[in-house]
Amino acid sequence: MYRLIIGALVSPFFIFSVAANEVDQQLIEADTLRSQDVAAFRASLSTLSNKAATFSPAQLQYFNYLTAYSMSYSGKLIEAVPTYESVFQSATDKSLKLRAKNSILNNYALVRDFPKALQQIPDIVPLLSFAQGKDKHLAILTIALFYNQLEEFEQSLQYSDRVINQDLSLRNACLAHNLRSESLHNLGRLERDTLVKTIEVCEKSKEPIALNLAKLWLAQLMLQSADGVSAALDYLLAIQADVESTNYPRLTSEYYTALAESYFANNLYHNAQESALKGAELAKGMGYSKPRKTAYYILYQSAKEQGDSAKALDAYIQFAEADKAYLDEYNVKQMAIQQAKFDNLEKNIEIQLLDKENNLLKAQAALSREEKQNHRLLITLLASITILVLMWAVINRKLHAALREKAQTDSLTKVANRHYFTELASKAMKRASDNNDVLSFVIFDLDHFKKVNDSYGHPKGDWVLKAVVNAVKKHCRKEDVFGRLGGEEFGLLLPGCHEEKAKEIAENMRESISQIDTSESGHTFNITASFGISSTSSSNFQFELLYANADEALYSSKKHGRNRVSMFQVPDNDKLGNVGQTFQPA
Repeated sequence: MYRLIIGALVSPFFIFSVAANEVDQQLIEADTLRSQDVAAFRASLSTLSNKAATFSPAQLQYFNYLTAYSMSYSGKLIEAVPTYESVFQSATDKSLKLRAKNSILNNYALVRDFPKALQQIPDIVPLLSFAQGKDKHLAILTIALFYNQLEEFEQSLQYSDRVINQDLSLRNACLAHNLRSESLHNLGRLERDTLVKTIEVCEKSKEPIALNLAKLWLAQLMLQSADGVSAALDYLLAIQADVESTNYPRLTSEYYTALAESYFANNLYHNAQESALKGAELAKGMGYSKPRKTAYYILYQSAKEQGDSAKALDAYIQFAEADKAYLDEYNVKQMAIQQAKFDNLEKNIEIQLLDKENNLLKAQAALSREEKQNHRLLITLLASITILVLMWAVINRKLHAALREKAQTDSLTKVANRHYFTELASKAMKRASDNNDVLSFVIFDLDHFKKVNDSYGHPKGDWVLKAVVNAVKKHCRKEDVFGRLGGEEFGLLLPGCHEEKAKEIAENMRESISQIDTSESGHTFNITASFGISSTSSSNFQFELLYANADEALYSSKKHGRNRVSMFQVPDNDKLGNVGQTFQPA
C-alpha cells in the first residue's frame, strides 16, 4: 500500500483570530482544498509562495506544513519528513505541532518503516492533553490508521471506535468510518449495513479516495454470495472512472485486482488476466503488497482454467515470490512491535531505578546520623544498584544489536534483506545524486531454481542460495550494497560504477556461479543465473526506475536463453547485452 488516504489525515483545525488577514484566509482555503481538489490546492500554494517573504513566523510554519503535505501527496514521503519535523520543532501552536507529528507517523507507515513510525507515538500522546476536540480526534484516527498499516486490526478497531460517535468534522467522520470498515474487512467481520453507512458519510464529505475504497469493499462483499457475482462486476465497472480520476496508486491497484477477481468469478478469464496484470503493475511501486500477490494468483488461476500450463507456472512462481516477500514484511512489522514493547519496558525500568535512587538518597540523609556500620551498608547497597544498572546496560546494548541485525539481515544468506537493502540503496542514490556520480544496479536470479527444490528438496535449495552468495561476494567491493530481494532474486548496487564496468563484474559473477561445485550438497547439478543491469544514466537517480529498468534487462536475459547478462537500453537504442552461454539443464 503506497500513500494511504493522506488527505483524510490532516484536516484544518487551527483557531485563528476573527481579524485574520488575507494570507491567513488563503492558507485556510488551501488547507480545505487539499484532498478535495488537488489541482486547486497546488495552484493556491503556488500563489502563496510568491508572498512568502511577507509571512509572519506562524504563517510561514503553516505554509511549510502545507508544502510538506503537497510533497507527501506526490509520493515524496520521506523527502517531506524533514519539513514536517522542522514545523514540529519550531511551531508554537500545539495544534500545528500535533498535525506535523501525525503526518510524520503516517509517512513512515506508508514506506513501511514501522520502527520509526512507532517512535512518533510518544511525541503525539503528550500533545493530546493540549488538543481540542478536532485535534484529539485526528491524532486518535492517525494511530488507528497506523495500526491498520501494521495489520493490527483489532487495535485499530479500538481506536476508531473511540471517536466514531463523537462530534466529528465531515472529513474526520469519513476517515473514522473508513478505518473501522477497513479493520472489519480485514478481520472478515464487515457487514453490508456498515459499508452503506461509510459510503453515505464519505459522500457527504466529498472524499473520493475513502469513498471509492468503501465501494470497492462493498463489491468484494457482493462477490462472496453466488447471486452477487454478476452484480459485483457491474458495480465495479460503474465506479471505474471515479477510481482512475483519483490517481491514487493503492486504490487503483486494489481496484484492478478486485476487478480481476470479479471477471474470474464470471468466467471471463481473458478480462481477468488483463485486469490482474494492470493491478500487479500498479502495485509494483508499493513492493510486494496484498494486491500484487492477489493479482498474480488470479493470473495463475486464469491461465490454468484456459489450459495454458506455461503461463500458469510463471504466474504461480511470481505469486509465491510475492507471498514470501509479504510474509517477510509481516515479520518485520511484528519485530517492530516487539521492539516498541521492549523500549517501553526499558523506560519503565529506568523510571523504577530512578525512583529507587531517589529513595536511597533520602535514606542516605537519614542514615548520615547513624553509626559507621549503617554508612557501610548504604555504600554496599548503592554499589549493588550500580552493578545492576551496568549489567542492564550491557544486556540492553547486546539485545539492541541483535534485534537490529535480525531486522536488517536475511536469516539464510546473511546479506541485507529487501527492507534494509532498499534503505541502503536510497542513501546511496542520494549520495550519487548530490555528487553527480554514476551508479549501476545489477539484479539477478537463479535459473530454474524451483527445479532444484522440487528435485532435491528445500534444504538443498538453501545450500544453493548460500553457495551463490559466497561466490558472488568475492566480486563485491567494500562500498557495494548486496542483498537478497526475495526468493532466489538478489540485487547489487555499484556506486561510482559505469554500465560497462558493471557488466564486467556481473559477467565474473555469472561465471563464478556456473562453476560452483555442487557435489558438497550430495548431488551433482548445474547452477546458473540470469542478470539485468541498469544505471543512473538512464534512470535519473530514481531507485524505482533503476530497479524497473534492471528488471526489464533481467527479463531479456531470461527470454533469450538465461545464463547471460543483459544491459537495459532506452527504447531508441534497444541493444540488449547478450553475454554468456545458453543454459544447459543438469
